[in-house]
Amino acid sequence: MSKFSNKVKSIEEALSGIPTSGATIMMGGFVGAAEPTCCIEWLIKNQIREITLITNEPGLSGFGRAMLYKNGLVREIISSHVGTTQESTDEYLKGNLKVEQFYPMGTWIEKVRAGAMGLGGVLVPVGVGILDDPTLFPEMKEPKQIIEVNGIKCFVEPALRAPIGLVKAWRADEMGNLEYRHTSMNCNPMVAMACDYTVAEVEEIVPVGTISPERVGTPAPFVQAVVKGLSLEQHDDIYRQHWLKIGKLAPEK
Repeated sequence: MSKFSNKVKSIEEALSGIPTSGATIMMGGFVGAAEPTCCIEWLIKNQIREITLITNEPGLSGFGRAMLYKNGLVREIISSHVGTTQESTDEYLKGNLKVEQFYPMGTWIEKVRAGAMGLGGVLVPVGVGILDDPTLFPEMKEPKQIIEVNGIKCFVEPALRAPIGLVKAWRADEMGNLEYRHTSMNCNPMVAMACDYTVAEVEEIVPVGTISPERVGTPAPFVQAVVKGLSLEQHDDIYRQHWLKIGKLAPEK
């Protein structure tokens, strides 16, 4: 294999090009699961500030993405949900976190999918007549654009893309083909394709040919760097300790 096709890098090498302030980052994960944990820790360690974070939901209190809010690194979140992370709620109530672009979960992922597929946007009927009503939302800067298709009025929702994407997959080969499993299949594949520079954090890095073609969730051309993250055992321990801490899991006797 040519050295030019090997995308395996250290986290420092893969992320060192991120601006120290004002970066727009799209990130995978679902309520604390399948997050690029080591990449998040790098953002905190290097104090990458004023982040605009595009993510399905804010994460789960106590670790992962939640630590970005706790450290005051996120300026704006573009998401579908804010209720699972006390740290983001605290920052919002203090006026430190902007929540202006807020969509139903299906709309959010469709906007990301449109960005991944090179589309300009999608047509969404959800909320027509409500979200564009200036009497309900007097601070609305401008009404959403509406067009009618086959008798159904729809919002025109522009595609979501980002210059930087951080995703979590189970494993990758050295060229950057990604294989997902379980929760990581949620939105990581679409996020990987909707960004200009995508870093994949994985539990295992395997030789090319190990991942069968039908198991590739994100093809290599959409991935610019592969970094080694925590092992499955380390992730399991983080969750176990967190659930024990918040009383959702009983200690072993």
